[in-house]
Amino acid sequence: MRWSSTDPTGTARTLGVGSAFGAMGGDFSVININPAGIADFRISEFTFTPSLRTSSTESFFQSASSNVSFNKKSSLGLDNIGFVIASNPGTSLTSSNFAIGYSRISDLQRNITIAGKTKGSITTYFAEQANGLTEDQLDEFISYPAYRTFAIFDTDGDNFYETDFAEEDLPVMKTQEIIQTGGVNELTFGWAGEYQNKLNMGISIGVPFSSFEESKVYTEEDPDDEIATFNSLEYTELLNTSGVGFNFKAGFTYKITPAIRFGGAFHSPTWNRFTDNYSTSMTYDFNDGFNPVQPPYNSLEGTFQYRITTPWRAIGSVGTIYRIGEIVGFVNADFEHLDYTNASYNGTAFDKSADEQRYTNEVNRNVRERLGTATNVRLGTEMGYKNLRLRVGYSWEQSAFNADDFYNNKVSFGAGFRGDRFFIDLGIRLSEQTEGYNPYVVLDENLDPLSNISTNRTRGALTLGFKF
Repeated sequence: MRWSSTDPTGTARTLGVGSAFGAMGGDFSVININPAGIADFRISEFTFTPSLRTSSTESFFQSASSNVSFNKKSSLGLDNIGFVIASNPGTSLTSSNFAIGYSRISDLQRNITIAGKTKGSITTYFAEQANGLTEDQLDEFISYPAYRTFAIFDTDGDNFYETDFAEEDLPVMKTQEIIQTGGVNELTFGWAGEYQNKLNMGISIGVPFSSFEESKVYTEEDPDDEIATFNSLEYTELLNTSGVGFNFKAGFTYKITPAIRFGGAFHSPTWNRFTDNYSTSMTYDFNDGFNPVQPPYNSLEGTFQYRITTPWRAIGSVGTIYRIGEIVGFVNADFEHLDYTNASYNGTAFDKSADEQRYTNEVNRNVRERLGTATNVRLGTEMGYKNLRLRVGYSWEQSAFNADDFYNNKVSFGAGFRGDRFFIDLGIRLSEQTEGYNPYVVLDENLDPLSNISTNRTRGALTLGFKF
């Protein structure tokens, strides 16, 4: 899901109309929506778009919903650099334009804090991961750190592990701090042509460069000394992911009349190759009167390569250009359909072992069972008076998970000034996303610490453009 969800913006103009640009043209960002719109350029253009991105989160454990935690994070970035080289062949092909550029198509940064007192302990999860295994067989990153620090132990040598939580459903104070950074930047090459001033056709090739860093620090505490021998624990997970991929997009637009147009686009799957570098550490503080407290255990650093194929997308668009007195503008609607069950994981691309084949099959089975189809709707309008522009947009994006029955909403606003050879645009988007999250999962789902996370993102972009 992390790599299948994209946000097709780039320039502040497209951001301001909520990315509803599929039947329109004349803006570099259409290369990420419907590349046929590149054919509407009559003059070459360069755009540059810095941005400010802010994310704020509200999170809580469902069984401790009165304890809500808040977090906020901001950063500066670069959303777009784009060149369009326009030409007029002087034949029935009334334009033949090339484009190359860079766009930020996904932003993954946010900070999350979840805190509250819920039933159960993560030590049950560690024990379940270890059960049936000897010490030499324990996982270096999960069960072995717990074993080395005495968070789990095997008193009778039967390879089934115990914890200090004799009653597994005891309420425990727990906290998880999550710091996430990264995103997806795509390098795109495109061509589009216009035939007899009516039919546009375009294609683009994208090379996304992905990065993601995550630090998760999970703690449990017993400040009131309610649990014998146990004092506290801290389990840290570090992940650094980098990847590169390939995709293509193709589309058309057709002008039914000079004012009314429609279009369609197909986005291929993105074929990604990823490398994960990861490690964990564990600290466990207890007092049983027999065993000395062990120092923190730091795992080795693991490295793993794999491939992920994201789902294809189909976009249908309809738009109209209007004039009311001296006010001119457009209204556009995009309808996007994608089937998340078409996504797939391939861990056997670099590891042909039977264990990896079983895990690959398990992940893809979960994809088919837990994910579904989604239809996203984006609406946007631009109004112009002389050299000034005002924009507004709204979108509804359906959750990919079958268990969710809600839409994630995005509201956009924008303004701009258009000169003969220079333009400047400002765009702002407000978005909201709600999701469920478990710090860990155990066999008894009643002991899973299910939490709710609401993420509000604000994205502001300023585009400077030059025509030549």
